[in-house]
Amino acid sequence: QEKKWILPCCLHFSLVRPYHPTLFLNQKSNMAPVISKMMVLGLAASASAFSPMAPEASTTALFNGPVLGAGGMADTRDPDAVVHEDPRKSISDAPSFEEYLKQRAGGGGDAAAAPAAAAPVAAAAAPVAAAAPASGGTVVASLQSLQGPGMVWGAEGVEQGKEESELKGYDNFDKFYNALQATGVAAELAAGGPYTIFAPTNSALEAYEQLKGPIDATVVKMQIVPGKMASSEVRGDLTSLAGPLSYRYAVRKHFLNDAIIGEKSFGPYPDFPVDVECSDGVIHAVGMAFALY
Repeated sequence: QEKKWILPCCLHFSLVRPYHPTLFLNQKSNMAPVISKMMVLGLAASASAFSPMAPEASTTALFNGPVLGAGGMADTRDPDAVVHEDPRKSISDAPSFEEYLKQRAGGGGDAAAAPAAAAPVAAAAAPVAAAAPASGGTVVASLQSLQGPGMVWGAEGVEQGKEESELKGYDNFDKFYNALQATGVAAELAAGGPYTIFAPTNSALEAYEQLKGPIDATVVKMQIVPGKMASSEVRGDLTSLAGPLSYRYAVRKHFLNDAIIGEKSFGPYPDFPVDVECSDGVIHAVGMAFALY
């Protein structure tokens, strides 16, 4: 009688509603072990759906504690040149971005041609060398005729039918020369020497006037350091006639109060003149007034 009841129940539950295995747990049937295993697996699967997920392991080892290289950049190799007894471990000086552009403009296609590519730069800088008062002119008199770095048209030249990289003119030192005269600093320099003049270009002083105001004697004296110093010797803090100047080395460049010493211009045009010999000192051109620092 039990067996006759089981079969109709199986048919009824399989056709009318979802199969429920607990109906057969107490029946003497060969399906009982299979059904028991199915229930255990089902309970295990259900329980795992509500178990807390283990947090994913993550690391930021690549970004923790970046090391500043000698060039001032993070996570970069030391850019300083190194000569090792094993030539394979030596690091040669690499050109700056501006120097690379000059080499490319001069047709330097490979490392071997790089020295030849630099020739147009030297040729373009010839007017600067000619303007250097090697015959005995003073630093003040030399600023009046010294040719500054070449300037390109940039985006504004497009509207006038010019190429962006076309030469627009030269960023000279008329404003600084006039400021030396107007503030009376020129007369002070005439009584002594030698001096190292970090001469700001016209555009550098125009930027100062727009941001800070009129140029006074303090602004002018910030650009003058007692004694004669070559550009290659600017490797530390200095003291100008108006106060201290802060030195730093970053991105393969030497900065004094955030002005680059020996700055390069874009294209095959004259760079900022440096080491201009005078009778009472030397002149190095800079693209920013020190008083802006």
